Amino acid sequence: MHKILYLPFLMALSATAVAGTPLNGDQVKQLISGNTVRLHSNVQGVDYNVYFAANGSATSHNESNSKNYKGTWRITDSGEHCSTWGNKEETCGIVMDMGDGTYNRMEGGAPRAIWSKVSPGNPLGL
Repeated sequence: MHKILYLPFLMALSATAVAGTPLNGDQVKQLISGNTVRLHSNVQGVDYNVYFAANGSATSHNESNSKNYKGTWRITDSGEHCSTWGNKEETCGIVMDMGDGTYNRMEGGAPRAIWSKVSPGNPLGL
């Protein structure tokens, strides 16, 4: 009986812990502009290092095939992070601070990518 009463409380607590805190556009720009982000693409199941240049250009390095890709990035008026890679369609999403040094880039309510580390500058020379 007690387990049933605690279950909704624990579920609500878990949902809150997983939700994170959304960053506004200025916070996202400050976090990544001129820096390199190590991320895991949940869509592709691949790890990348991505350098987000201050001028809006971006370069990514795919860890599984060692290829580099050129792209662009921007922040929308509503604070979403958008990126375009090659001839693919632009994707946009909010960035959530997970409170543990990681960030989730969300699209459609689900994490499209997990940003696990942000390094100053372009240490990989991307």
